[in-house]
Amino acid sequence: MVRPPRTQRALLAALAVVLVVSAAAFVATASAQLAWQQRDSIDFQPTDYELVDDDDPRLRVSLEVTNPTSVDAQFRVGSVVVYDGDPAEGAALSVPRSERLADGREATVAAGATATVTLVASVPGDTVEAARAAIESDRAVTSGTFAVTLRERSYEANV
Repeated sequence: MVRPPRTQRALLAALAVVLVVSAAAFVATASAQLAWQQRDSIDFQPTDYELVDDDDPRLRVSLEVTNPTSVDAQFRVGSVVVYDGDPAEGAALSVPRSERLADGREATVAAGATATVTLVASVPGDTVEAARAAIESDRAVTSGTFAVTLRERSYEANV
């Protein structure tokens, strides 16, 4: 059956539209899946510790967060504790589950970027001097998790 040229052009245009939409959906899905597969490459490195010693002692921990994935990553604090030396020995300096991000509840690190995220945690009054000594002698060690969201999919990342 021979179709008129106008019908053939309409069918070709419709086919081209379907192919373009399919390709766009494939690229979006593939990039999201690739970012999800690369999620373990997101890196957290503590760069600075500061003890704020006043009526409510707090420990400020600056973390350099590297996001090598192809999508922006949102971070929320899961549970982070600062220790004096080896976390296995249990010499906690900060109060578990008291931590929060200094600039709000969530931080975003752009795709392919590195950013500094500051965490604030309460310090029990009886460990202030131990915290100060650990920071001054470079024995402070950060351990815990962050909740990381990549394109509406979340997981727990270890610090």
